[in-house]
Amino acid sequence: MKTFGRYVFLIAVIAFPSSLVAQQISVRAQLEARGLPPALVEEVSTVAADATAQGLPPDLMVDKAVEGWAKGVPQARIMAVVQQQARLLEQAHESLRAQGFDAPSGPIVTASAEAMGRGISAQQVGAVIEAAPTPEAAGPGLRVAAALSAQGLGNEQAVQVVTRAMRRGETPEEILNMPSYARAMRAQGMEMGQIGERLMQGSGAMRGAGPGPGMGTRPPGVPPDPGKRPRRP
Repeated sequence: MKTFGRYVFLIAVIAFPSSLVAQQISVRAQLEARGLPPALVEEVSTVAADATAQGLPPDLMVDKAVEGWAKGVPQARIMAVVQQQARLLEQAHESLRAQGFDAPSGPIVTASAEAMGRGISAQQVGAVIEAAPTPEAAGPGLRVAAALSAQGLGNEQAVQVVTRAMRRGETPEEILNMPSYARAMRAQGMEMGQIGERLMQGSGAMRGAGPGPGMGTRPPGVPPDPGKRPRRP
């Protein structure tokens, strides 16, 4: 069993029965609140219920259904994507368990499924999770690796950028800013291979290639600063 697996396993055993019911209620409520038609709400909720019964998180399926409906995608195509996400979640969950990560948490399974959906291999997903200093850091790390890969960095190099940064002790903020630094360096005319080398050298080597106005700083779905809650007014 991997180190973080023991920690997550205890939480999952304690929280699973109540969280399963809550998730099923939440899925239907979220879909209804976003204005999806009853027939589509029912279909998505059914797929989500099957997934949660297997211990899989439904968030990715809900997001895809809401996104598709907002874009005017036909219901049949929305359901095809939702079912595809359910299969990806199952594959991610099984691959994590096969690598020794017992009872991986919902956010880690979701991030793993998203990364695998973008071409990151199961072994590369496992490498990012192994390098993460805490279970909570694994999800954002996977999303950053997938974002760098989507920008044109090879999957292996994208994973190495993230894992080396984690092992160097780079802060979550520094890692989350990497996709923006990559865009800034690309805008300056650097080739992706060179960008990957710069990113692997650490935050010091990226100074002068600032994010730049309007370029954003994080891949989609990553919170502004993991571990910090927004201050209340």
